[in-house]
Order: sequence, then C-alpha cells, then structure tokens
Amino acid sequence: MIYDTEATLAQFNDPRLPPEPGRIATDRTPWLAAPRVFSVRGDRLHPIISGNKWFKLRAWLMLAHQQSVRHLVSVGGPYSNHLHALAYAGHVLGLATTGWVRGPAPKHLSPTLVDCQGWGMALNFIDREHYRQRETAEFAEWACRGLESAMFIPEGGWSPEAIDGSSAWWRLAGVDLDALICPVGSGTTLAGLVRSAPQSTRVIGVPVYRDPDHYATLIEKLAAAGVDAGQYTLWTGFAGRGFGRLSAEQRGFMADFEQRENIALDPVYTAKTFHALQHCLSFDSDLREQRLGILHTGGLQGRRSQIGL
Repeated sequence: MIYDTEATLAQFNDPRLPPEPGRIATDRTPWLAAPRVFSVRGDRLHPIISGNKWFKLRAWLMLAHQQSVRHLVSVGGPYSNHLHALAYAGHVLGLATTGWVRGPAPKHLSPTLVDCQGWGMALNFIDREHYRQRETAEFAEWACRGLESAMFIPEGGWSPEAIDGSSAWWRLAGVDLDALICPVGSGTTLAGLVRSAPQSTRVIGVPVYRDPDHYATLIEKLAAAGVDAGQYTLWTGFAGRGFGRLSAEQRGFMADFEQRENIALDPVYTAKTFHALQHCLSFDSDLREQRLGILHTGGLQGRRSQIGL
C-alpha cells in the first residue's frame, strides 16, 4: 500500500485522536506480585480509542483518506469496541459511519451504542444468521449498498493493513522482553506482532473464544497471512465459558488482580489473557525467570455490559 505520508499525517495530528506511532513511548507497568512481568498499557494510549483498536483502524483511515472515502461501514455486537472506536474516529475526522449490529433492535440501546449514535453513527440491526456471513465479500458489498463513497471495514479489522498497523505495539512494549503475550480474537494483533517481533522475543497468543476444531481455522488464516505455526505459541484452554463470558475462577482472578495491581481489566479479552499468564506462572518455574510483557488492549468501555463491574 502506498500513502501520501505528509498529507495523511496532517489529517491525524488532531489532538482528539491517539498519537502517531512514531510519537509513542514505551509504557508498561510491572506486576507487584511478579516484577519481571509487565502490563503493556494500551489502555492508557487514549481515553476512548484504546491501543488495540487504534492500531488496527489507523491504516484503514489512512486508506480511506487516500481514496477520498466519505463513509465507513462495519459490523459488530452491541458492546463492540470496534464499532465504538470507528464511530468516534469518524466523528473526529468528519466521516459518515454506519454500524451493522448483531441481534434485533433493542428497546434500549447499550451504553456502547448510545455513544456510537451520539457520534453520528447510523445503526442497523441484523439477525445472527446474516451476521455469520460478515466475513464474506457478498456481505461487505451488501452492507455498503446504496451508500455513496463507502468503504467496508471488517469486524476485528482483519486485513493486511490492520496487521501492519499492529506492529506499533512494539513501541509500547519495548524490545527487551523474552516473550510477549496477547489475547486472540480475529488474530490480527497476533499476526502483526509475530511479523514484526524482535528476534529475541517470542509471541504467545491466548484465544478468548472456544473452538472445537482446536483453532485450525485460526492457524490456517494466520498461515495465509505469512505467519507459520512455528513462529508463535497458542495457550489454549482459557476461553472460559465462551466469548465474552468468564468462568467463576476467571471472575475471581479479575477481582483479585484489580485490587492488588490497581489495573482495570475488561471481561472479554484482558481478564482471560492475564488469568492465563497467572496460571502458567504458577507451575512453570522457567517462565517465572523470564522478562514477560502482556498486552492490555484496552476495551474498558465494554465493562458496561457486565453487572457489578
């Protein structure tokens, strides 16, 4: 992809947006209970667009600018961090946005969707069967039908552009780690980390959703993006009760960790990933001797979906 860098950077110098990758400094917090473990603080990059979503969206926004796109379209759930970030970015940049939301139109919008609507995003609701087609070219074409100068951005941002953008995580993480652990949903962040990792740092992914096929589809998708299975490690078995659903053990860990470390976690990604690392540290003495980073991908606005958080 070729960008007119000067013109594009000028657009993203708006102080309401997160900083450009070149202006990001290492930001990590050692665990009080394990000083060789560092939380990489994507949650502190920006109060609305957390690190994970900004790194994925930024490349799409640059492409939209280059192609004179005026309308951004995407899909997600009623508490989607992705739609939330897209709506805000569109608002700041003066771009129209449309979100296709999983499920029937509710009587009352979720706090996430209230924010999206407040930033000007048009909301449309689709049934789950239609939602399952969201990764197809036909869905993208249908979602943009009738919209002038529109671009469809996949849920989770999976694309070569978003994978490249995810390499910016290393600016926050630093290059002196033995391993960096990240949550895995679409696989975009994992792919970006692996493709740009320092030679001395291995990358470990923690899938946050269940897969009875042992993540074969994820592994195949990563391989198609040039990321071979031998280049990363997956810690499986930590998906809890499924995507967005914590087990009792994970919920207990989340409460204890937040009280001890004074770092808020989100129930979809970081609570499961941090719990996985704590579990592995408890029985792997070699791991305890290493310098480890773990991505805090933000998404704390999603906590509003959970009673008591």
